[in-house]
Amino acid sequence: MKKAYSYIRYSSAQQAKGDSFRRQFSATQAYCEKNGYELDTELAVYQELGVSGVDGDQENLKRFIDDCETGKVKKGSLLIVENLDRLSRKKINKAMRQFLHLLDYVDIYTLQDQKLYSQNDDVDSETQLLDVMTSLIVMSRAYEESATKKKRLKESWDSKRKNIDNKKLTSLIPHWLELSEDRTEFRLKKDKVEIIKYIYKKSIDGMGVSQLIRHLNENLTQFPTPTHKSKLWARTSLSRILTDRSVLGEYQPHIGKHNGIGENKRKPLGDPIPDYYPQIIDEETFLKAQIARKSRVIGRGKVNRNKFSNLFRNILRCGYCDGKIEYVDKGDGSRGGKYLTCSNAKRGGDCTHNKHYKYLPLELMLLHLTTENGFMPKPEAPTELNLRLAKVQDLNEKAESQLNFLLEDDFSIPAIKEKIRILSKEIESYRSEIEDIENKILTFKPDYTYSDLYQNVILEKDSVLLSSNRMTYNSYLSKKIESAYLFNDYSNFILFKMKDQHVHTVMIDEQYNFGGCSLPNNNMTYKRLNGEKTPIDEMIWQIQQNFLILIDSCKGLNNNKLNNYLNRINKLISKIIIQQEIELFNKVLFQIEKATKLLNKVQKDNQSAR
Repeated sequence: MKKAYSYIRYSSAQQAKGDSFRRQFSATQAYCEKNGYELDTELAVYQELGVSGVDGDQENLKRFIDDCETGKVKKGSLLIVENLDRLSRKKINKAMRQFLHLLDYVDIYTLQDQKLYSQNDDVDSETQLLDVMTSLIVMSRAYEESATKKKRLKESWDSKRKNIDNKKLTSLIPHWLELSEDRTEFRLKKDKVEIIKYIYKKSIDGMGVSQLIRHLNENLTQFPTPTHKSKLWARTSLSRILTDRSVLGEYQPHIGKHNGIGENKRKPLGDPIPDYYPQIIDEETFLKAQIARKSRVIGRGKVNRNKFSNLFRNILRCGYCDGKIEYVDKGDGSRGGKYLTCSNAKRGGDCTHNKHYKYLPLELMLLHLTTENGFMPKPEAPTELNLRLAKVQDLNEKAESQLNFLLEDDFSIPAIKEKIRILSKEIESYRSEIEDIENKILTFKPDYTYSDLYQNVILEKDSVLLSSNRMTYNSYLSKKIESAYLFNDYSNFILFKMKDQHVHTVMIDEQYNFGGCSLPNNNMTYKRLNGEKTPIDEMIWQIQQNFLILIDSCKGLNNNKLNNYLNRINKLISKIIIQQEIELFNKVLFQIEKATKLLNKVQKDNQSAR
């Protein structure tokens, strides 16, 4: 029994809701039963549910052709479609090539006109010629219908644009406006406008979207939702308000629908129309809000109310298993505290390194690393440069979006080719200006000092501003750091690989009192975390460095006596840091000397054993 394969395509969301699939598939089954074909179930039905024959990729039709070429679909099988326009609505030359290529492998039967197309030798040449002419007419009509539909839609919008001063284009308008009965003007809903201005002010002042949603929903009497249908403010509507250029008075016509698929997917039509709506937010305020929002972008994960606890969020990983490092808050009390630990080890995974690292000292060392290396410029109110940068970035995004839209069309048409050339040149110019402005901003911005950063991300009394400052800091670091690994080897270490390929080390002693970090010139800078700097701190740091060299030299030796020396030295260094007694230096140096002698002996014995 010969096999038959079904190809089903429809392009609109309305057809998806309707009977299109059931109708096409039922007719296919009936034909197979009547004519002795076995409908394939192994390779499944080749279907494009909601894909245009003009713009859609038709991945499953390509898959069917590949299966024909590789022999997965046996030569001489039957492909059943509702009509030839289901296969393609592209230009006749492309559609015909695809049709004839398919006939090299399979016969094609169309359900609607009950016609069988075949290049089988049993079919005489006159019939084959007639079939080819018929298919040409059908596919030409399909393309013309689709092209005509597009042309009429564009002409309709062009006509509306010409009459824009007399009649508004659409009754679908922002929620803060209402359209007059004669459709000639918009009127402001003043209460809604005041809420939008308030939202922009709070965003610029440091409130993130999550915080703003909570704030608005807790005060619904003062800040009612945009529509009566919604009982609470939602993230989507709030984010749209903060990014929608309608507040500037712009209107961007679109074709398609928000939930459209294939050729019905929502796409911009033409350039935005300025001064179409009444402007309710000035451009400077709009750009400041965009700058504020981008500065607070953080990775996935839960954010507590007005609280951003973990500055290492989505940055730090376990140095032993590459697992995510998790923030743990055990509360107050003798057994409480804030810690960082490997989530893999915590949940009983492959990692056996279940150490809990004290969070707060590591946070202070992160601040030290940041300020000593000038990683983060001190934030200031947006300057003209910042505002220009935000504007050029916005123009660049719009130009790229337009270019992507045009590249999906037939860009062999001269007018479209010229538009693509112009847009490409604009994008190149925007990117060059963005790079230039970013370099200027970094030149003019002062770097954070440790005390300023400490004040902003730890001591700030306003909980909302503190949370915003910490989000901004984390977001900025995420853009600078490629990877960071936490591990313990008598002391606690974090290795940072920056996106500029520099590598930095942060270390802190076992008792979390004294640490240091690397500088770009390969030097190190130290910091006492508890109490004021002392005259012996430099000596402590030198001993710490000698100890680190010794630890590195002992790796892989697995000698118990050496390990005992290392533990003893480690405890003595912690004691010096806390008690600041110079007499203890001699004890440490004596232990390092003895450990070094033993190390040399062990290494010599190992070499002799070989």
